[in-house]
Amino acid sequence: MSKVIIPYQLHTGHLLLQRLLAVWIDFRFSGVQMAVGSDNIGGDSRNGIPIDRTGLINHGSVHMQRNRRDCHFCSKGNSLQEREACLVCKAKFCRNCILREMGSMPEGRKCVDCIGQPINEAKRSRLGKPSRLLQHLLSPLEVHQIMKAERECLANQLRPEQLIVNDKQLQAHELAQLLGCSNPPSKLKPGRYWYDKQSGLWGKEGEKPDKIITAELNVGGRLQEKATNGFTDVYMNGREITKIELRMLKCAGVQCTPGTHLWVYPDGNYQEEGQNNELGNIYGKATTRFLYALCALPTPNSSRLGARQALNNLRSIPAYLEQKKLYKLLLLGHEGSGTSTIFKQAKFLYNDGFNDEELETMKLMIQSNIYKYIGLLLEGRELFEDEEEANKEVSDDPENSESHSYFPDTSDAEPSLPASPGSGEPGEKARGRKKNPYTISARLKHQADWILEIMANGHLDAYFPAATREYAPFVSEMWKDSAIQATYKRKSELHMLPDVADYFLERVADISSNDYVPSDRDILFAEGVTQGSGLAELEFSLDERSPVSETYNENYDQASSLVRYHLIRLSSKGINPGCKWLEMFEDVRAVIFCVALDEYDRMWTDGNQELQNKMLLSRDLFQCILEHPCFRDTPFVLLLNKYDSFEDKIQNVPLRVCEWFADFDPVRASTFTAQSLAQQAYTYIAHKFKKHFESINNTGRKLYTFQLKARERSTVSAAFQYVKEILKWEENKASTLWNVHDESMYTSDMSSFSPIPQYNGK
Repeated sequence: MSKVIIPYQLHTGHLLLQRLLAVWIDFRFSGVQMAVGSDNIGGDSRNGIPIDRTGLINHGSVHMQRNRRDCHFCSKGNSLQEREACLVCKAKFCRNCILREMGSMPEGRKCVDCIGQPINEAKRSRLGKPSRLLQHLLSPLEVHQIMKAERECLANQLRPEQLIVNDKQLQAHELAQLLGCSNPPSKLKPGRYWYDKQSGLWGKEGEKPDKIITAELNVGGRLQEKATNGFTDVYMNGREITKIELRMLKCAGVQCTPGTHLWVYPDGNYQEEGQNNELGNIYGKATTRFLYALCALPTPNSSRLGARQALNNLRSIPAYLEQKKLYKLLLLGHEGSGTSTIFKQAKFLYNDGFNDEELETMKLMIQSNIYKYIGLLLEGRELFEDEEEANKEVSDDPENSESHSYFPDTSDAEPSLPASPGSGEPGEKARGRKKNPYTISARLKHQADWILEIMANGHLDAYFPAATREYAPFVSEMWKDSAIQATYKRKSELHMLPDVADYFLERVADISSNDYVPSDRDILFAEGVTQGSGLAELEFSLDERSPVSETYNENYDQASSLVRYHLIRLSSKGINPGCKWLEMFEDVRAVIFCVALDEYDRMWTDGNQELQNKMLLSRDLFQCILEHPCFRDTPFVLLLNKYDSFEDKIQNVPLRVCEWFADFDPVRASTFTAQSLAQQAYTYIAHKFKKHFESINNTGRKLYTFQLKARERSTVSAAFQYVKEILKWEENKASTLWNVHDESMYTSDMSSFSPIPQYNGK
């Protein structure tokens, strides 16, 4: 380092001033370095002065290090003057050089050479905030335009690879969705974050949540259990929460025993995982919201749009980036369990009902079923007629009537009339013997025998519905006959006769006409879906409304189109242990099994087998499906159907008539009613199926149950919404992270204890 020599002598009386001046000059030029080399070392030349981005001015063979306050263009320094810094490099410019070096600033405050380059992340906090120098130099409109370009310029935005959400690096379309949502995370910087898409909670990895953003965004990976490094053994949407969150939940009155798994929604409503009832709202009380704010925990804004409306405000995503999902659902159940009704309700709910071709198929199926019903009644009539005759023969036997001789009839008896001509019976017997109530006239008997004959030969489908109009008057007359009406009164003994037979037989004339068009009610009451193999398919989408959410937008259809459901209804005929063709459905996302609650006392026969209890047959079919290797890891949803008719029957027919339910012992309290008995019986049946499921399936999975009245459209809609929530739960929990506790297998879903939730407006 060479000493700077002052070129003039100061008066000796000013020695102190001379020394101070020397010190200032030494400090001012303390960065001068000598170097031998080229005229310009590693830099560019501006106005004849070599310069590089490190802050060194090149004067030929001399590098002079610039002071941090010097202008990088003119090299002038003044500690009292402001400098405008480039957002990319270290260059700073004075007010005289800023427009020369930054030009029109198409990307904000960048050197001309730095345009198109990403900004220095240490300067991101300055993005879009004008300096006083710029405000003094330019007009307000110009400053506004420059700041807008600086904020919105693509080169200045975060790059997808700089953000890792739920242990996954973001893609370009994911970042666009995150920043373009109605409530994006503020002050976003490069780093690692976690995101709970169900509740909208957002935070830095390893830290507590710091914001609630828009929910249901398809960004990042699967939420990790240890995203916030919690050690509380309490889980919220699959994430083990922190201690401060646990304290706040307890303050809000939430039961948080170890092992609790909560499912929380954006508005704060919560429920236990795997159940279908809302337990409350975490942020419902003002005191709770105040405590959350005091602990720097986020709460939902009351003025914020609901989850559905927020999704509706998302910026449109290019069609080629949309990732559509198709979830296959397999609908099974024994005959008469209601699977066909559920399938038809789904068509009404999500597929605009039935088209003309399908209505014609339904018409033919209903017309054909009428003759099946009358045939079953005729078979029962013959059985009851023979039974009645046998009983009369026993009662007319003198040996059985001897006991009556000890009690002679002392009443005045009318003299017996002689037998009528051609009667073939003595007058006393003809008058004293009661007519068999199950006997039909000879004219109807001829037609009845013909129908029974073609039924026995299996030719019923060959004649009907083709001959429906021709034989409609006969069926109508037969139905009104006293013998058939007496037979129908004993319909509980006719195990193959459905409970909807009278609904159609009362309207034979209308149904048999060529102009007949099945109504919605006719379609729902009709047995079956098709006249073929019993396989029926339907593809549809469900809206994003949750069963516990009150927000709903009738005009919404964007998000729902991203997820499609493929419902496959399969007949139970031919399903037996080891059947191979079930492997065709190994890719289903859920098995929906339907059981009719009111069939605990009914008998049924499969083929040539003996009569068996229908509830036991449903249990065996359920076990057959459950044991199939293809469905080992598939979620099972048990729909306990026909609760309305079950509630009526349980008052007269005890549940113990089914041997599987022999240990049912209801609690008879002082307020015991028929409704409470039905609810106890329902809970008991759900528990029996859960125990049976547990004994077969050793994977630790749950059996989800739902109370259903399939003929009520709103309950079917609620059931499909419940299935949708189950698929969400299953999709968002990793099998190695979510450990279902043993006690949950013994706990019935709340849908087993409370009425089916009804939506507003339904």
